Amino acid sequence: MALSGYGAQINVQEYINEYEMTKKFKTNNIVIERVELYKDFIFNLLYYIYDTYLGTEYIKNEYDIRGHYTWCYRKVLKEFEEENIIFIDNEELYDYFYGYFLNQFYNKPEPETLSFYERFWENIFDIKNTTKKRNLFEVLLEMYELFDKSINKKIENPVFE
Repeated sequence: MALSGYGAQINVQEYINEYEMTKKFKTNNIVIERVELYKDFIFNLLYYIYDTYLGTEYIKNEYDIRGHYTWCYRKVLKEFEEENIIFIDNEELYDYFYGYFLNQFYNKPEPETLSFYERFWENIFDIKNTTKKRNLFEVLLEMYELFDKSINKKIENPVFE
């Protein structure tokens, strides 16, 4: 249903969906700026993994895979640290993404295209998508909570210089 007035159309359903999404965010204490930050982290990790992967000819076993993944993960942490955004050591976050990339990237005979992975994470972190399906929102919430543990550890244990 669309209403018009003063030359502009207002999509009532769009406003209702946006209200529902805003309500979900507030109910779950989600800060939109953090969602963007966490999305940036994931995309940086994805780009490092994808761009520096040499294939199964060089990365042959789980030891090589973990070494490559760890190098990429630490590289992302360091870059964020240079911007004064410090993710405190969060083994759960490290393990989550290791498991994801192990199953969805490293263990595939031929990894998907970069755009495949980008679309996957974009769908999860698309806060403008007011009609986000329940399962996508739950994944976003899970990601948010994992990342938030790093941020909250920093807040709970401030370092005084």
